[in-house]
Amino acid sequence: MKKLLVLALAFMMLLSVIACSNPTTSDPTPDPGQTNTEATPAPTDAQGTEETPAAPSAVRKENLVVALQAEPQTIDPYAASHDTTFISSEAIFEPLFKYEDGELTPWLATAYEMVDDLTLKLTLRDDVLFHDGNKMTADDVVFSLCYGATSNFTSTLFGAIDTENTKALDEQTVEVKLLYPYAPLLEAMASHRCAIVSKAAYESMGADAFGRAPVGTGPMMFKEWVSGDRIELTGFEQYWGEKPAFDNMIIRIILEASSRTVELETGGVDIAFQISPVDWSRLEENPDTQMLTGNSMGMTYLCFNNSNELYGNELVRKAIAYAINVEAVAKTAYQGQADAADGFMARSIPGYKKVGPWEYNPEKSKELLKQAGYENGLEVKFVTFQQQYYNACIEVIQSMLKEVGITCSIEMVDLATFTSMNNNGELPMTVMANSASIPDPASALIAWPLSRTISLRHNDQHIQDLLDQGERTYAMEDRVKIYAELQDYLWEKLYLLPLAFPITGYGARSNIQNFDFVPTGIPDFAAITFAE
Repeated sequence: MKKLLVLALAFMMLLSVIACSNPTTSDPTPDPGQTNTEATPAPTDAQGTEETPAAPSAVRKENLVVALQAEPQTIDPYAASHDTTFISSEAIFEPLFKYEDGELTPWLATAYEMVDDLTLKLTLRDDVLFHDGNKMTADDVVFSLCYGATSNFTSTLFGAIDTENTKALDEQTVEVKLLYPYAPLLEAMASHRCAIVSKAAYESMGADAFGRAPVGTGPMMFKEWVSGDRIELTGFEQYWGEKPAFDNMIIRIILEASSRTVELETGGVDIAFQISPVDWSRLEENPDTQMLTGNSMGMTYLCFNNSNELYGNELVRKAIAYAINVEAVAKTAYQGQADAADGFMARSIPGYKKVGPWEYNPEKSKELLKQAGYENGLEVKFVTFQQQYYNACIEVIQSMLKEVGITCSIEMVDLATFTSMNNNGELPMTVMANSASIPDPASALIAWPLSRTISLRHNDQHIQDLLDQGERTYAMEDRVKIYAELQDYLWEKLYLLPLAFPITGYGARSNIQNFDFVPTGIPDFAAITFAE
């Protein structure tokens, strides 16, 4: 049986409050006056080929074929929240920083200086071209960061950026101004959300067209999108760095988990996402395949629309929660590949606090229903879309609610309809998941800001106040105290019920190398090499 490959969260600060065993390094939070002047040298095509011709990196393939569980609505990382977008766009776009061996490393930037609490100075590479042939300049970086700051999907990461005063000092220098101190600024610029886009291409194409045929600086460039079938990328010949070990990347849309597994086994695809846990051991034991698994930075939860009269009632929310055996949900729905959620963010995130799991108490549930005026039972409704784990959770919960007199109906819609209903506040109750884009509590708690409570629809200013304090405080020890208070308060109010900390995984052919599990679920495709 192949070993499960787990990439440790080596870049995170070791805190006594973290209940995990992942290795960590020092806290990368920028301090005013901190300067990093070391540039990252550009790799060359000769590395790993001419000097070591027998190395796996010398093996090239025409196509890298990847299977996704759903079709993305867009390939623009600033305009989406689903991992299908980030997987499809990962090789197209590049961030300003990356984590390499646990260290925050300049990437499209070459150096940075945190001038003061509100000012970051960036120096950019001068040899980077966009896929449309235009040179990347400071104007493109300013445009991209301001786009991220104003997008509904990324404002929680980049909303601190002062879009009026962030500017290009010259062609290769950017002065980023902040509206307020923002602790995870550099981490945000290292996330898959930080995509440096071509300003000229975006403005000439428009948002919708850009999302269907994006222009970035990455090693792969967009070629074709056949709706319902595939997205094709091809190598960018003028890429500034080391070119991937494949010429094209084909992203196939394969809805059924069982079909993705079969395609992986038969060689129809090289990598498959959202493999059903029931197939993990089968792929591990197969000499032609491997499984890469580990703990994500996400959490699955029962989501209440708190603007709804029914779910806005705290007694009803807690009555539903007491009827649910969270341990059983995690074990059954995830087929043993999840832990019962005992907090509001993954255990690997600095500042995690154990506050649960919620008690399973059917009698208490019935008591609260009576207090809420539903002594004779209650009818509730789930709205969901085609997502294996979410729906498995819902089915388990449905049977549990029945035991206390709560009748639960389930409406299945497509992802576009689900997204629209969510944005319009029309979802009554559902199962969803959050995954931190960066290893920071500000990112892990992305469901809670008043500006982004699309799903929860809470209107609790105290939550916003604590969130503001947390992200505006640079000292991690002080931030931990603030987030501990917040997590206690969230547990008291129960605007959502944490269900599971999933163990996630994706499958690959056995000849795939340098392709490790990452907690974000968005691996680095360009790093892939092939065994002979």
